[in-house]
Amino acid sequence: MYQPEQIIHKALASEIRRQILLCLAKKEKYLSEISAEVNKKPQTIDFHLSLLEDIGFVQSDWREGKKYYSLKDKKILVFLREKKPVPHQFRPRPPHEIMIEAWKDIVKRLDKIDKKIDALDKKIK
Repeated sequence: MYQPEQIIHKALASEIRRQILLCLAKKEKYLSEISAEVNKKPQTIDFHLSLLEDIGFVQSDWREGKKYYSLKDKKILVFLREKKPVPHQFRPRPPHEIMIEAWKDIVKRLDKIDKKIDALDKKIK
């Protein structure tokens, strides 16, 4: 099992993820803007943004029909630019906590689907 610092270094070892973080240093952006600036396909950027969000480097917010991404804490830029040791606050949550949160989200979604199916059943009867 990876240690938190190993996860961070592994995440930041990707040049694309480093470019995304530096891209977000200036201001919050949505997927197409990041994709154009980093010069990668939106699908590729979306994959890396999801990982950065799970780790806790990036946060997102839906506005005007677009999902905007921003850095959670700009102090990570010091690490990126100066290759300093990773600050404690950037150490990710343990993987099991991430999985528990993902599982709870899946259960919520399944509950919503179940309620919609029940409502449809009532309309049919």
